[in-house]
Amino acid sequence: MVKVFKSKVAKWYTWFCVGMTAAFIGSIYLCYQSTWVLLIDVVLMGAAILMLFDMLLHTDYTINGEKLHIRCGFLFRMDLPVSKITEITHKSTILSSPALSAKRIGLKYGKKRWVYVSPENQEEFISILRSINPAIILT
Repeated sequence: MVKVFKSKVAKWYTWFCVGMTAAFIGSIYLCYQSTWVLLIDVVLMGAAILMLFDMLLHTDYTINGEKLHIRCGFLFRMDLPVSKITEITHKSTILSSPALSAKRIGLKYGKKRWVYVSPENQEEFISILRSINPAIILT
């Protein structure tokens, strides 16, 4: 069984992407006479906008059999065996993680390792993980 959960996207992230795009277009308009400034602007801001939209479109969590595949754009990929998950907790945090919302769930694996994800349907996500590994503790 393969089940894909898209990441919940916070409104601030969507507005940030829109604002960066508007700033990029505005800076191209303002810098069209200076070739070097325009080149630097296109390269740096263009790359940042591509990364933002790549994360927006490609942040998901796929449960395939006994594995959880976590993807956040092209920057982050992780395969986590569900059998290694020992604890799940609800947490609102802005720590760096493969999630586009501050309302996250923490997955503890190993002794002290955590990864935070934000699937749109958190309850279904947790129930599927617990059906695969009933030893997972909810806190």
